[in-house]
Amino acid sequence: MAKMVLIEAHPLLRLGLWQILSKLDDVWEIEGMGLADLSKADGAHAGADLLIYGLPVETDEAWSALHEIQRVLTPKRILLLTDVMPLPMPVQGLPGASVYGCLMKTASVEILEAAIRLVMAGGQCFPSEQALQTPAATVCALPSRDADDASGKGSMPVSAGAQLLQITPRQYEVLVLLARGYPIKTVSRMLNISVATAKTHACTLYQRLHVKNKGEAVYAALQRGATLEWHEPTGSRDTDAGQIYGRKLG
Repeated sequence: MAKMVLIEAHPLLRLGLWQILSKLDDVWEIEGMGLADLSKADGAHAGADLLIYGLPVETDEAWSALHEIQRVLTPKRILLLTDVMPLPMPVQGLPGASVYGCLMKTASVEILEAAIRLVMAGGQCFPSEQALQTPAATVCALPSRDADDASGKGSMPVSAGAQLLQITPRQYEVLVLLARGYPIKTVSRMLNISVATAKTHACTLYQRLHVKNKGEAVYAALQRGATLEWHEPTGSRDTDAGQIYGRKLG
């Protein structure tokens, strides 16, 4: 069993996340708690394989609480969930070396699951536009990024993501939209292709990535370094579609 602790101050959000995570894998033993419950934590919460921390909106409170969480619960790995990106960093930088990733709270279930599996496997998951910033707006070095990544570069183009995964740009676009939780019919409509063509692209990219479904595909893509961010292709697109494409996922 993999031991996880979920810390989220908002009760409804905590319950929702707990229910989602509980259904993803039977071997995940998940304990949920609020920040106010930290002083009451017992052995069931300590030494978790993964701690998922929903950061409060107030950044000073968020980082102060993270220090206390690490001191009291000593988790092996921490995955941060945030409402905003880029995330303002404390002057002293990330506390310790146990923070393995950061996601927007609006991320799809597929992205969240893939990020968790990646972190549990020893990988790291930081968005390419992360640029975790200090109050002085300077970019901090991250344990998951080399100097080029930490320099605040732009997000990965479709062509680069496709080349990285050894699939076509269109297949990469299909994967990005599937990662956002869209059903195949919606993907076909957004890309202005038939449902049959969208299904063919999905099946082909699964074969190329040696996976069986979109969850495994997202995990494999993140593991190989793809960011799975959307770049609206050039050409005619109606306004509504463009707005949908521009959704940020984290």
